[in-house]
Amino acid sequence: MDNFNSLVSSIQKLHQQLQQSAVNAVNQMLTIRNWLIGYYIVEFKQNGKDRAEYGKSLLKSIADKLNHIKGLDERSLRRFRLFYLYYPQLENSIRGTVTPELQDEQKWGTVPPVLNQFKKVKTKTPLLPASPKMGSLSPQLQEGLFVPGDKILSKLSYSHIELLLGIDEPLKRTFYEIEGAWSVRELKRQINSLYFERSRLSKNPEKLAKLVQQKIKP
Repeated sequence: MDNFNSLVSSIQKLHQQLQQSAVNAVNQMLTIRNWLIGYYIVEFKQNGKDRAEYGKSLLKSIADKLNHIKGLDERSLRRFRLFYLYYPQLENSIRGTVTPELQDEQKWGTVPPVLNQFKKVKTKTPLLPASPKMGSLSPQLQEGLFVPGDKILSKLSYSHIELLLGIDEPLKRTFYEIEGAWSVRELKRQINSLYFERSRLSKNPEKLAKLVQQKIKP
């Protein structure tokens, strides 16, 4: 009987572990999809004068064409665009996860093939908002305030990221990124309770940069 109970327990544990791995994999692919959609939108708008005619109606036009796909409404597309602009450091991690077929995709006319001609991740896009609280941080410390892309993908679901996209200040966003063990509900509660401001790290970016480096060590 003991052997039977042990067998049942082993099967149950195996199921739970692999089921959670499957959920994590699906969540990660959703995050990657949303980042890539943001990439498509930004690059489409920035390449070629003929694209100017779309103007502000571009996202609505895309949403109307894709209304058969759940979650691709105009608001979501706007958030995906912001996701790409706020998280350029995801490039290298995403490059290693997409299929060769997707990397060779060239259906976007003058838009470069996906993942082959990305902006360099160490150069912040000018569309990223400047952080007024970074002050006179050295370039090394500013670089230290980026949580690596692999950490973002492995620790945060897109539901987490959706909450973080509502934070305009990079320093504040980074603070919450490194608390990857929080549930979505807990993250929302901490943001609403001004946990970052109460931590006083908002006034000490050098200390936060060091904390980020400690948290992201293997």
